[in-house]
Amino acid sequence: IMASSMQYGDVSQSDKSCLPCLDRNDGSKEPGLPVQQKRTVQTWDEMKQTEDYLAAELYKLSVQERAKAMDDIHCLGEELKETPEMVEKLLEEFDQIVRQVKTPFYEMAVIQNREHVEDPSFRLRFLRCNMYNVHLSVRQMMDYLKYKATYFGEDKVAREITLDDFNDEDMELLMAGLYHIQKETDRSGRVVVYLMTDVFARCKIENLIHVAHYVWNNILIPMHNVQMKGICFVYYDMTKQGEKYAMPGLNFMRTLAKVLMTFPIRYSVTHLCLNPERGDLALTNSLFSYTMKQVSRYVGVRTRLQYGSDMEVQYALRSHGVPEKGFPVDADGNIRKDIMNEWFYRHKEEIEAKKQHRNVLLAPHASLHQPVEY
Repeated sequence: IMASSMQYGDVSQSDKSCLPCLDRNDGSKEPGLPVQQKRTVQTWDEMKQTEDYLAAELYKLSVQERAKAMDDIHCLGEELKETPEMVEKLLEEFDQIVRQVKTPFYEMAVIQNREHVEDPSFRLRFLRCNMYNVHLSVRQMMDYLKYKATYFGEDKVAREITLDDFNDEDMELLMAGLYHIQKETDRSGRVVVYLMTDVFARCKIENLIHVAHYVWNNILIPMHNVQMKGICFVYYDMTKQGEKYAMPGLNFMRTLAKVLMTFPIRYSVTHLCLNPERGDLALTNSLFSYTMKQVSRYVGVRTRLQYGSDMEVQYALRSHGVPEKGFPVDADGNIRKDIMNEWFYRHKEEIEAKKQHRNVLLAPHASLHQPVEY
């Protein structure tokens, strides 16, 4: 963690850095640290609580666990491996535990649509997310159903949420650039997902959970690649210099973290990209240190903080295997409108293609009940 957070200090042993944007250009003849390195030291002080917590979590791991975490961070981790026999045994054990710990929300879902919650593909999402730990998988599924009923209504607990379930505020948030799913995968073949903070900090928790549920459970999690490899998640600071720093409250973050951790998706690596010249890193430190304690250790030890300008954090992302081509933000910090929501339009095209395919399959049967014109 320290090595990652102090990366600019490590590369800048002289007045010249490996990046032109880090070079000293203030005209000063005073020897010592370059401007960028001084800023990094200050950044470390402001974020020390979060960095210390992540470092402490990392060093609680065994040597083997730590090596696996480092491999995931640097795109060297392996995807899950399973056999039909292994899956069959896991699903049998899953079903046995469900019968022992089923909740009112699960029973509600069974009454509404038993096939939905007993579908092997649905249950496998939770098993793969938890690296085949059956007890954790069952508990996560129960919590998932509870929060789904809480935020979408008990009548929807056993069916897929669709765009028809969105209100105007949900749809507006979805299209506002809150999320970006990069077309290109990272060097390990994982899907790269961005959360843009300029929208994130200014929305209602209910709308955010609605949108997050749809993006995660309707778009990302159904991908076999995501289930087997997890995702590369990027939190990107979009606050403009001089703007009032918008920061969600602790209750907001606690609620969001609880709901998101019920989604059956593995965060193989998380990059928190922060610009020290924007906002208030002391407040960010308080928020992040609190939020990190709400998520699992698996997520925490695979989290890296990247500091600097847009150019600098994008350089850091590239060094961690994230392809530059699909960055949703340019080097000057502007949203790339040429690819904004491109992922969503691809998703809508897939929905439309499935509808057309279904209509083709149903067409011969439908024609039997229609009058024939001569």
